[in-house]
Amino acid sequence: MIKSPIPLFVAALFLLISACSGSGQSDSEMPGHHSHDHHHASHTEMEAGEPADHSIYHASGTWRNRNGEEVSLSNLQGRIQVVSMLYTNCDYACPRILADMKRIESALSDEEREQTNFLIVSIDPERDTPDRLSSFADENNLDQENWMLLNGGSGDILELAALLGVKYQRVSEEDFSHSNIITVLNQNGEIAYRQEQIVNQPTQTIQTIRDLAR
Repeated sequence: MIKSPIPLFVAALFLLISACSGSGQSDSEMPGHHSHDHHHASHTEMEAGEPADHSIYHASGTWRNRNGEEVSLSNLQGRIQVVSMLYTNCDYACPRILADMKRIESALSDEEREQTNFLIVSIDPERDTPDRLSSFADENNLDQENWMLLNGGSGDILELAALLGVKYQRVSEEDFSHSNIITVLNQNGEIAYRQEQIVNQPTQTIQTIRDLAR
């Protein structure tokens, strides 16, 4: 049974305060904060926050997919969701998160894949327009059957991030610090597992999807 939601604005406010406090810490493999002395965009990884214990489908808001069509999160109900919040201009962590998501997809059987959707939500809505998301999907061979990419308003993005326990913060005109999390949601939109590190073999994430697909 889905639990009664806590006031979502409280969770979102907590996330915003946490992000602005600079509570993120560098991973031992991560480069430091963005510096104008570097030619490559880089950022500090932020620690994961505490997620909500109820369905993301309680969240309101209107989103747009890569085709510019309006989408409600509740439309996703009924399929397993593999979710990441990132931005397409990221040069370091986000490509590695996407690579992990593609490894997960490749490891699934046809039957498991039919029950699973891969969801990318941009934390950079000004640049990640539906047209940009469409180009990004084409560049990375993300088909429309199993992959959904969403652009939303800043408040809706913050609310979803609070629900998933994802922290993010703009650190320059071009770059964000953010948590490197892949979240598996069950068919009701509740968190079944969170992969909080970038890994080459996401074994537990794959096993969680298989268990849900049975």
